[in-house]
Amino acid sequence: MADSDLREYYRSFLEDIQASAHAAEALREDIFVSKMGELLEDYGEIESFVPCPYRGRGIKVDGYCFDEEFRDITLLVSCFLDEPNHERIKVNDSTVDDHFGRLSRFFEKSLKGLHKTIDVSDEAHDLAKLIHECRDDIRNVKLILVTNGVAKKRPAEVREHDGVDITNIIWDLERAHHFQKTGERERITIDFQEQCGGALPCTVLVQNGKYSTYLAFIPGQALADMYSLWGVRLLDMNVRVFLTAKGKVNMGIRETIRKEPEMFCAYNNGLTVFARSIETIESGNGGTSLLRVEDFQIVNGGQTTASLYHTQKQYKSDLSDVRVQMKLTVVHDESLIDELVPRISEYSNTQNKVQSADLAANQAPHPEIQAISKAIPSPDPTGGSRLTYWFYERARGSYEEYRNLTARTPARKREFDALRPKAQKFDKIRFGKVWNSYLQLPHVVSLGSQKNFARFNEWLRGQKDEDWSAFFRKTIALLILWREMEKTVRRLKYPGHHHLIVTYSLAWLFHLTKSRIHLGKIWDTQSIDQAILDFLEVISGIVNEHIRDTQSNIGEYAKKEECWSKLKEKNLKVPDNVSDSYIEQTGVTIHRPDLPAEKEDIEFCMQKGGVPWFQLARWLKERDFLTGKARSQCVNMGKAIKSGREPSPQLSRPCRKAWEEAEIRGWVWEE
Repeated sequence: MADSDLREYYRSFLEDIQASAHAAEALREDIFVSKMGELLEDYGEIESFVPCPYRGRGIKVDGYCFDEEFRDITLLVSCFLDEPNHERIKVNDSTVDDHFGRLSRFFEKSLKGLHKTIDVSDEAHDLAKLIHECRDDIRNVKLILVTNGVAKKRPAEVREHDGVDITNIIWDLERAHHFQKTGERERITIDFQEQCGGALPCTVLVQNGKYSTYLAFIPGQALADMYSLWGVRLLDMNVRVFLTAKGKVNMGIRETIRKEPEMFCAYNNGLTVFARSIETIESGNGGTSLLRVEDFQIVNGGQTTASLYHTQKQYKSDLSDVRVQMKLTVVHDESLIDELVPRISEYSNTQNKVQSADLAANQAPHPEIQAISKAIPSPDPTGGSRLTYWFYERARGSYEEYRNLTARTPARKREFDALRPKAQKFDKIRFGKVWNSYLQLPHVVSLGSQKNFARFNEWLRGQKDEDWSAFFRKTIALLILWREMEKTVRRLKYPGHHHLIVTYSLAWLFHLTKSRIHLGKIWDTQSIDQAILDFLEVISGIVNEHIRDTQSNIGEYAKKEECWSKLKEKNLKVPDNVSDSYIEQTGVTIHRPDLPAEKEDIEFCMQKGGVPWFQLARWLKERDFLTGKARSQCVNMGKAIKSGREPSPQLSRPCRKAWEEAEIRGWVWEE
């Protein structure tokens, strides 16, 4: 391997895997698969990765991602090389073909009922059964080979199997290194002459030194074809995090495509697109047409684009009459791209607070927390004076960058590694998981890394009066709890879904103890008392049975709040040895999971008092305003406030909306 950067990356990556495997008492290949799953989520190749190792005769699978709405599935297979010699990590074509073949056979046999031959307790049983049950709906399958070796470059390969498009994609060491080093996805270049059958006529709206904006109407078929080629990689990462095909918006898009395609342009808001550079040509009558765009990113309109593709795929819809308005902005100054594109994305997506993990980690309080992690040593659990630090890697690769900057000689590197061991490194994804488990949101953690972090980060930015040093110490205590919980789950050899058992078990522990586990003691000792570990073992057994008590896919069930609500209904007594030693009785800061907007909704409703909500419900019913559900929610709000209970965010938001809509219609409350 000639590239010294790549050689160093391989060494660091392998050491990281070894350290993580040792800390978690896990197989190195399992850790590698989890890390690659997180990387693919960061990149936008997949939305929510689920580890699922399975080996059979001629078949192999290591994980998957399932799109419940569109019934698309991504399957992942690993080719992990536990090879210390970097000169021996070439992955030849026959090895690549063998792994793709084994993964493909898993899919094809699953279509025919492979789950019937797999033990029902095995996680792969659920995956194979899911594929079998959706066999008539699946239209697209992505097979991804991940390897820490170096494979020969080849384009994505697409083939068809019984009407299903199957795409083979390779993620090797070089590709992972490029993404980690630059943080950039591979840029997409759109040739409008090729995609649209000719240059695309447009109107120039703005041209100045910072940016230019063009308005055009792109054929729906061209957009569907582009999505077929590049999928969610067309979408800016901010949009990918929140892309969903559920709800009235997308149903409306589909119905328009199917029944009134000629009205699509009138009904739809269109796309907002960013590009780095553009080629145009003068057309007749002094007009302008678009020829080519480099780094095409859709920052608003992800639902529109995906729905065009999937509606045509599912219903064979004719898109020849569909036109979509496109506002294309080209930023001329490269130094302004990181500043302007997030704003374009945020302001054009007014229905959602969109923010990716990588972007958010550059904003407060993440830099402050990283600085604290460099400054505050952790206590020596032996009582001695040995110093070590936990390192918050808020940006991918920042640990290695900091190591290279501060430790330039072999001796200094050894000193650095002793002070900041890789086993005490954590990233923003793990940061979000441990805190949302503490905030009792395991169903949110189950949504996947990016969506979980987005929810956590919105909460984090609302903690205005937080002591960040104390917050950092609590974070480390939660990380230690998470790590020990992972060890427990692996030791007990539950059949798959370990990540779900970990987050649900910890969330239930915090629920049962009213979030009063003494995190300060965990920080001081850098360990978990055996009494808590024994209790967590009991909890994990109940959680393991609970998440499997469903007729639906376990992974999808765990994403629903219903799963969490039913677990909280179970009775389990906290052992005395935990209560006496590890439950704080006074002076505890209880962190609530409410977002700033949710707090505003709750305060708005509670300030009204209980009686007005009963009066509002009666007023709405007399005039037959709003829905019966909205009127019932107002009654429930009145009951909650009258009984002295704080209403939930889920009740407060629609009630506030009902109150404000009633005021528009003439409602006035007078005592």
